[in-house]
Amino acid sequence: MLAAGTYVTGFSLVSSIAVLFFAGLVTRASIYAYYERYLAYRAFEDFRAGRIRHQCIACGASCHLRVNLGKDDAERILKYAEEKKVKETVIEKSGSRYWLAKRKGGACVFLTYVDKIPRCSIYPIRPTACRLYPLIPIGNRLKVDPLCPGLSKTHGHTFREHLATQDVGAYVRKVMGKIDIPNRSSTKA
Repeated sequence: MLAAGTYVTGFSLVSSIAVLFFAGLVTRASIYAYYERYLAYRAFEDFRAGRIRHQCIACGASCHLRVNLGKDDAERILKYAEEKKVKETVIEKSGSRYWLAKRKGGACVFLTYVDKIPRCSIYPIRPTACRLYPLIPIGNRLKVDPLCPGLSKTHGHTFREHLATQDVGAYVRKVMGKIDIPNRSSTKA
């Protein structure tokens, strides 16, 4: 609409296309900022404060994200792939960074389906990033995937329970330092 208005008011076609392109960039940046910055960090604070909970519903959403690996994760997965004689690439590397490889459709190489339900074929040794989900580490902060369908106001694990059941409390402390848990001011996660 803005580009058409620019053209109708006498600006050139090139100017109108430039306005359209700029408007698209601004819109995309605004959507990114809203979901990735505002909602994701707000969801983390809600999860940490107990206003929302998480219960995995085996939807496979996390199996389509890019999974960064620590050195121990990479070594464990490579050992598993060698023992199981996995033929496809399971880990990608760039410099000193590792992540799980993806198939053509964008899914993790270890994603399988049992009766149309997504399942992880390396669940017992899955990477820390997978165990963290819906928590996503960003530098020394955490955010929550606000689009995770397992988030609920009434069902599932609290933040503290999630850290304990997924055995990620030590990782969270290492990345973020001590985290105060609301309503238990003397207890640290």
